[in-house]
Amino acid sequence: MDKLSDPAGTTQGPACEDVSRLILQCAIPHFVQGVATLEHFGGGDAMTGVLALSIIEANVRHIVRDPVLALRYAGVDNPPPDDIRRPISVGALAASFSIPYEAARRRVADLEARGLCQRTTRGVYIPAAALETDANRLALGRSLATVRALAADVRTAAPNFDLTGGARPAPGITPPVSQERLAARFTAEYVLRIAERLTRTTADFGRGMILLAILDANYQPLREDLELARRYASVRRPPPDELLAPISVLALSNTLKQPFETTRRNVNVLIRTWRCARTPKGIIVPAQAFNTRLARDVLTGHLGDIQRVFSAMARMGVTFD
Repeated sequence: MDKLSDPAGTTQGPACEDVSRLILQCAIPHFVQGVATLEHFGGGDAMTGVLALSIIEANVRHIVRDPVLALRYAGVDNPPPDDIRRPISVGALAASFSIPYEAARRRVADLEARGLCQRTTRGVYIPAAALETDANRLALGRSLATVRALAADVRTAAPNFDLTGGARPAPGITPPVSQERLAARFTAEYVLRIAERLTRTTADFGRGMILLAILDANYQPLREDLELARRYASVRRPPPDELLAPISVLALSNTLKQPFETTRRNVNVLIRTWRCARTPKGIIVPAQAFNTRLARDVLTGHLGDIQRVFSAMARMGVTFD
């Protein structure tokens, strides 16, 4: 594997092997599953689901940084009460995803109309009642299962890469029996960071999800052959186009559960902007698409993001087995 200078401080094994692409390859299907767990908020619109997650993350960010509060409200049946949630403005939500204010306002209004969001003079918040539903409890359980499945996949694919950076529970921390909400607060930060990177790369979150779904399909042959995947693990060595599994626009539409015309239109934009390419068998993200500073920064940035989140979870006693 290639060697990589490590400005983010990530721990990639004794030789500092660059496994940035390999780790992203492991993470993509789990990220897609993570967005899918927001379905009960999104109501069929991925952007609404991610905005709801961003509201929740902002509401409880101070709790994540306070070990006493974080552990007190760690379990699936114990969401933080409304009086300690900190609202966020709709303008701040729009800015975080580089979307028009009206697009954010409209989606927040939809959440309010469905009783999933409340407005105050200081901004909006997701009330505890919306987080105590059976749908949300199920989503929390799936989220923790996804975290553990991702950790297992990384251990298998890159055994020399320490996903937690060697972190262990901080002194005095006893791992809680129920860890769903504790883990979800950290993974929310990770999901939102990827969502922001996707939006910055493609200028539209929905289009970014299409790009990610194309990559997910393209990399399937590598996931089925770990030796092959390890050969193309680094930032500077994308797999050659002939190794990729193309995906049709129709299959993308079905995978993402969105209208065919919406998918087709966004794929065409991705092709025009050199993010992907059309082949006789379908759509791929070609090797040349990674020959940009932005693409390389996404890969290395993701490596730092994922290790920071997993090390933070480990310090708070979240277990990955």
